[in-house]
Amino acid sequence: MNTKLIITEGLPGSGKSTTAALIAEILKKQGKRVVCVDEGEEHPADYRDYDFPDFETERRMILEKWRSFADSADSDTVYVFNCVFLQNPMCETMMRFGMEQAESQKYISEIADIIRPLSPVIIYIDVQDVRAVIENVLDERGKGWLDAVIDYHVSQGYGKQNGLSGFEGYIACLEERKKRETAILKALDIESHIIERDMISKKLLEDMLLRSEEA
Repeated sequence: MNTKLIITEGLPGSGKSTTAALIAEILKKQGKRVVCVDEGEEHPADYRDYDFPDFETERRMILEKWRSFADSADSDTVYVFNCVFLQNPMCETMMRFGMEQAESQKYISEIADIIRPLSPVIIYIDVQDVRAVIENVLDERGKGWLDAVIDYHVSQGYGKQNGLSGFEGYIACLEERKKRETAILKALDIESHIIERDMISKKLLEDMLLRSEEA
């Protein structure tokens, strides 16, 4: 399989950016041309501003963006993305709009169908203790970040439906999101690897990428 798109996924602080950068480094050393795009950067398949008025508008525009990327992707390049396949759709469908898992899965399946010609590989970095991971990144990301993500998660959609509030509510949101994301990923007809955060290593990623190429 000639993989042209690799996407790292997982909860905040799980190591998505670090893993994506490591994958890009491995591929470059193999002589491949690589475009690695991190969260928040100008993106060929995503929007920086998610202030869509409603879900149908968002769905239409995001799917169009994915189609545009898939149609124009350079056949001699491997693209490495961070969190645009699961995290962004789940934050919107589940957290913002309060949708059920089946609705989120249907939307993510549409994205999967669009990128299928690129033989994508999804790497999900799993964490056992969600609270510990978030507490571990607080010093780096700061109180402003924490206040913003708490407000996003508990003041709309899923958080309001379940009467969640504060830091405990945020953790509850993430724990449920992880359950849904891993279930959706397993249900999709797309190559994926769910890897424990503590198991991530350069050697493991090299072996995984080699197996994907030989498949």
